[in-house]
Amino acid sequence: MADSSWDNGGAGGTSGFPKSGMSTWLKVGLGCGIVALLLLATCIGGSFYLQHKIKQDPKGFERQIKGMVQAKIQDDWNFLRKAVEQISTEEGAKAFYAANPKLVGQYPSESTFLEAAKSWRPELEPIPEAMPDLDSHDLQYTQNIRGGWLSYRFPSGKHVRLAWDSQRSDSNPNSHQLVEFTVR
Repeated sequence: MADSSWDNGGAGGTSGFPKSGMSTWLKVGLGCGIVALLLLATCIGGSFYLQHKIKQDPKGFERQIKGMVQAKIQDDWNFLRKAVEQISTEEGAKAFYAANPKLVGQYPSESTFLEAAKSWRPELEPIPEAMPDLDSHDLQYTQNIRGGWLSYRFPSGKHVRLAWDSQRSDSNPNSHQLVEFTVR
């Protein structure tokens, strides 16, 4: 009589033949080793490529890196320009304080901020549309997981500084929530 079971190897589900080939853990280990070797080869190849590119045209490579950094900073630079322009009037300073509720840590009330903004106005100058050269000391920028800050030095020597935390604004997810605005 024919057996209707798929397991024709006998009791216990074994076929009675000895097990041959590599174990599962050996296969997993070999696979991980191959992946590690590929990553190492990629890192070594990438470093050789980068060294070649830098040696081939060092000034061009420097321009490319500066361009990438400036592109990263550009939105914050535009925000700084608009902020300085906005606080140059009483109405603009009120709107700026209302749009940045976390400034309350530095300026507990709107009147405190407006008083500070009034004292800054004679020292404020229009910020140029073009970002200063990154090699100059007119621009300082830091960004990390907890937030960041941007500082610009006017030709008169005064500094304007914005600092923000890592959270984005609810109304505009592309903008920061300011925690500091000073002119020194």
